[in-house]
Amino acid sequence: MKPLVRNPAFAKALDIYKKTMEYGPPNEANLSLFEERRLFTSCRCALTLESGDIGTLAIDPATSKVIDKVGAVVTPGSTQVLDRKTGKLVTCDKFTCPYSIVGVNHAPFTAFLGWSGVVHAKAAPRVKDAAYSFLSYMSQPAQANVDVTIGETGLNPYRISQFKTIDSWLKAGMSPDAANNYLSAIGVSLNSPNMVLDLRIPHNQQYQLEVLDAVLANFLAGKLTTEETMQQVEQRWEQITKWGVSLNAPLTAPALG
Repeated sequence: MKPLVRNPAFAKALDIYKKTMEYGPPNEANLSLFEERRLFTSCRCALTLESGDIGTLAIDPATSKVIDKVGAVVTPGSTQVLDRKTGKLVTCDKFTCPYSIVGVNHAPFTAFLGWSGVVHAKAAPRVKDAAYSFLSYMSQPAQANVDVTIGETGLNPYRISQFKTIDSWLKAGMSPDAANNYLSAIGVSLNSPNMVLDLRIPHNQQYQLEVLDAVLANFLAGKLTTEETMQQVEQRWEQITKWGVSLNAPLTAPALG
């Protein structure tokens, strides 16, 4: 459970993250997710690092000015990775990056992966039956294959059938080229043997939202150096791991979308 955040790799990632701010809108650090998406679909931003939602939001005729003008690719990778034995950045080879592609290590991030439904064990039988019927209806191909083509649902393709044919995507308004490009980028990510999952442990909200987001916001605002950022994240994550709570008061900084 030792945080892997005080090393040259994490420091370089932080510096690259901060460097990207030079190319975004002036108030980027305070943008909400929905504001960021509006900027992209209104043709105000040329590039965004997003979930699959943006691909289907971009074909909404009521709000999008970039219909059939959007391409998607797998999350960018790196030619260097952290050698955990030495604690140093090293160039990719077949041993340090066994899944690299032409010397580039990609680690697609499954941000917010998976919607799930639950039925309360103590609910009345008719309530359980109704809940199960609803979840079943939403999950079956007839409904799910439509929902994944609508940006506002927050659903992205997850069934094999949704990748095998582009018919539903064409019906939703994508061109054949756009549909194949969109599905290819997501398919490559989902099939990557190097995929990174969301943090799925107790108190993950504290690790990510109370600590990581707030510390990063102060870093991007120039209030913390790279070393100070790594130090604060490590110390406060260690507190959560040890005590199960964040002992420090929440930082008064905006959460990042």
